[in-house]
Amino acid sequence: MRFDPESFPGWDSTKDRFNCCPACGHLFTQTIYDIDKYFTIIQLSGELDKARHLFLESELVNAVRDAVITFENIVRKKSGLKDLIGADLMGKAFHFKFDPTTKRITEKPKIKLNNLLSISKRNEQEGIKLISMGVMQGIRNIYLHHEGNERLFYCLHIITLVDLLIKQITGWESIACRLD
Repeated sequence: MRFDPESFPGWDSTKDRFNCCPACGHLFTQTIYDIDKYFTIIQLSGELDKARHLFLESELVNAVRDAVITFENIVRKKSGLKDLIGADLMGKAFHFKFDPTTKRITEKPKIKLNNLLSISKRNEQEGIKLISMGVMQGIRNIYLHHEGNERLFYCLHIITLVDLLIKQITGWESIACRLD
């Protein structure tokens, strides 16, 4: 179905801007171009190619689902924690113990983002763990078990966040790598 502004009373093309058709929800051609350019600029991880394709086909909810499932599968494989899912998987994959008395890591994480030698680097490890747990609890569960919010900006931000997390665990430079 093609968007017909005449069918929307009060539509003013000089001030009303849509990224997608208000009638069917499909992204407009310019929006698809802009989002594809954005994905190129941020160097969207290759692991998210399917999510990218779904997004550009106006399948926003399916794109989010695919992105979070892809992230979960990457963490499961990289950590070796094959029997865990969701927030439990993330909690155990990134968990570590630090003894402040001896200033030593007493329990190494299954997925280590950096060398954990400074408080900033340990904070990064803990922060990524908590964000990952939040993505599973607050986003994955909603999008897997319900429709989730299909608004363009929510879905785009979620995929961007998942991309950052994937980059953190697949060898891109850690956020704290230049500190200390």
